[in-house]
Amino acid sequence: MIDVTCAVIRNEEGLVLAVRRGPGMGNAGKWEFPGGKTRAGEDHEDCIIREIDEELGMDIVICGRLDSVEHDYGEKQIRLIPFLCDTLSSKPVLREHDQYRWMQPSELVTLDLSAADIPVAEQYAAGYRCSENPEAEAETARMTAEAGEELARMMGRVTSVEEITMVAHSAVNDTNLLSQLVTLSSSTEKRVGFMSSWALSKVVDSDPRALVPYLSLMIDALPGVPNESVQRSFMRVLMKSNISDIPQTHHAKLIDYCIAIMREQAAPVAPKAYGMEILAMFCSVYPEMVNEVAGAVQLAINDAAGGMKAAGRKVIQRLGKRQ
Repeated sequence: MIDVTCAVIRNEEGLVLAVRRGPGMGNAGKWEFPGGKTRAGEDHEDCIIREIDEELGMDIVICGRLDSVEHDYGEKQIRLIPFLCDTLSSKPVLREHDQYRWMQPSELVTLDLSAADIPVAEQYAAGYRCSENPEAEAETARMTAEAGEELARMMGRVTSVEEITMVAHSAVNDTNLLSQLVTLSSSTEKRVGFMSSWALSKVVDSDPRALVPYLSLMIDALPGVPNESVQRSFMRVLMKSNISDIPQTHHAKLIDYCIAIMREQAAPVAPKAYGMEILAMFCSVYPEMVNEVAGAVQLAINDAAGGMKAAGRKVIQRLGKRQ
């Protein structure tokens, strides 16, 4: 039995990377999650980080692990060990594969996947859907009633960046729709929450001031957001907002939250990167924080991947100019 690692790589929008095996590879033309065989004496975690760097030139941060899959290909038997990973990279360098796609979790199973990767796609897609229970159903019913059942159903059916962008553009000029999206971001139905918060992160790109009335609500909600995708979107909105638009009453709460994220080793890379930028913004208001923030950033990037290190060094360099 050969141990093979693979990575379910998620970008800051919650999309997952799939790659197609090139003509020089076995199973050419099949789609898969990137990875490769573990070398003698090599940890599985070290293997996947090395393989993704060698195959795709991407920096990843391991955030979790799925159940292993054993498969008999006839000429070889493998144990596929899947890792959940986050990245700040957007475009892989294809050294062995000939195509790549960033996909919604539910779309992964529609690909012509290698046999061992099919259970991984099914497992991730199933885990991505929020498991329901009576309390969650009651909470979802309350949230959707407040925000509008029709909009909740629509957001649950959204599948593309184009659709999200259209919703965001409409929300910029429709305060009622904007308010509904903020409410639905806290939905216990994971997909509805993710899509709604993603739309908000697109709104801030079009008009940062459109979300000013809701910034304090997002800060209050951050410690208990229902999933990582919502956390990522809320922090991106706050990072893209003007520091003067964040209510002073919520400065300390947001600063404490960002520092806690920086210190949490298991935290995904995107919220950490946004947290660094938010803290650097606050240093313009509270210059006495510069040394503390620089130290927190340095500590966070000591053992981080290359992409995180580069982002952290830029923040430290900017902070140095303020001293």
